[in-house]
Amino acid sequence: MPSQVAFRVVCVRILRSLLGGVLVLVSTAVVAFVSADRLAHLAPAAPVRAAQAEPSATGSLPAPVKAAPAAKPAAPGIPNGFDTERLHALMRGDPILPGR
Repeated sequence: MPSQVAFRVVCVRILRSLLGGVLVLVSTAVVAFVSADRLAHLAPAAPVRAAQAEPSATGSLPAPVKAAPAAKPAAPGIPNGFDTERLHALMRGDPILPGR
């Protein structure tokens, strides 16, 4: 009888080691396949534009620089219709004033 118990103990130890090795192997394979898939689907590199030569080197004249458009004056009143004065009056509890 003792030989059968010893045989089972040895078998369990071997199976436990094999199972641990298989788990490590499967985990490593999953990580490797996921990494390979991610590397295969990387975003393409940005296209490189050709460098333009200096105008002095080509003999051409540079294009005239356009002046920036003049800033528009601020429009009177608020264009979206939001009235902060009326909101503040409502928050203070004042009666609603007629619209301007």
